[in-house]
Amino acid sequence: MVADLTEGELLARIFPLLPAGGATLVGPGDDAAVLDAPDGRYVVSTDVLVQDRHFRLAWSEGEDVGWRAAMQNLADAAAMGARPTALVVSLVMPGGLPVTWVEGLARGLAAACATVGAGVVGGDLSGGDAVVVAVTVHGDLAGVAPVLRSGARPGDVLALAGTVGRSAAGLALLDADRADVDPAVVA
Repeated sequence: MVADLTEGELLARIFPLLPAGGATLVGPGDDAAVLDAPDGRYVVSTDVLVQDRHFRLAWSEGEDVGWRAAMQNLADAAAMGARPTALVVSLVMPGGLPVTWVEGLARGLAAACATVGAGVVGGDLSGGDAVVVAVTVHGDLAGVAPVLRSGARPGDVLALAGTVGRSAAGLALLDADRADVDPAVVA
């Protein structure tokens, strides 16, 4: 359990699982990270996942939550036209949370970051009554103008990835304790 480890011991277990990323000049372990921003501008966004609101421990492995936490932030930076370069991740957790769940979270973050070459460059750990994962993404515009929602015009093409409603359908099956009906949708 995480309560059996010091913060330093827990960090020593998860740091080796996290990627550095190509824009990282100073990574985890100091007071703050230092990132290369050749363009002079960067995109930044943040999202929070809260246990029993955005995920349930009974249904979600650490890998699942880490993947989702990273991907929703990486996607926000990419939607602005930026190349995601780094994540800062803060984790609040109860002392009874298994360390393996936290290691899984790190593996999920790393797997998502690997798709774009981003690194996890720092964050914070704290105790609390529920698991809360807060992720901030940084992205490099590489000399291009940001893509803004306000820039959309009639006739522009809007692209959507995935199947609309699939997540809602999976949640409905889990809520009804009917995950066996369509395991692919639940996954």
